[in-house]
Amino acid sequence: MPLQPIRRDLSQVGEPVITDVDSGITAIHHTLGPAAFQASPGSHRHDGSDSHKLELKNLEGRSIAVQGGSLGTQPTFNGAPLFTGSYTLVGNICHFQVDVDMDNITNFGTGQYYINLPFTAEHNYHLSDGCLHDISTGDQYAVLGHVLAGSNQLRLFSTASNGRQVPFEHNVPVTLSIADNFHIAGTYEIVQ
Repeated sequence: MPLQPIRRDLSQVGEPVITDVDSGITAIHHTLGPAAFQASPGSHRHDGSDSHKLELKNLEGRSIAVQGGSLGTQPTFNGAPLFTGSYTLVGNICHFQVDVDMDNITNFGTGQYYINLPFTAEHNYHLSDGCLHDISTGDQYAVLGHVLAGSNQLRLFSTASNGRQVPFEHNVPVTLSIADNFHIAGTYEIVQ
């Protein structure tokens, strides 16, 4: 939809005038962008030539070595844990994703599971983009995470039958087996 002229009462400086958006250097209203007579985020120069641009190459995800464990007895593995993950960082906003394959777990340990986020959180966050796949039954269960401001430890939860969130452990929400797997993702503001 084309932008329409805007009428403003500028009686304190003379007659009412008609102005249009991005019409020239003297236009009262400017949109943000790279075109002539547009304003640039940050500088608000009215030539659009120094607009900040998001380059796709800066939005590429980066693989990370995922670390995690439990708040009780640590799980044990036959080899390195099969945890994979990545993140994309835009300014101080981080989007992450983690996959946990249980194929080489020899003991699931005890206590609530957690993973370490790639950066420390600026604020408290509760994330709910996770799922446990119980392969033997074909069922899926919610996996949620909670991180406190100033920490990078994302404690994992699941949902009980009564809707209450409970710690995700070796036998909650179901007894885990090596065929199972889970993943979790989320977006949060990092400390800078």
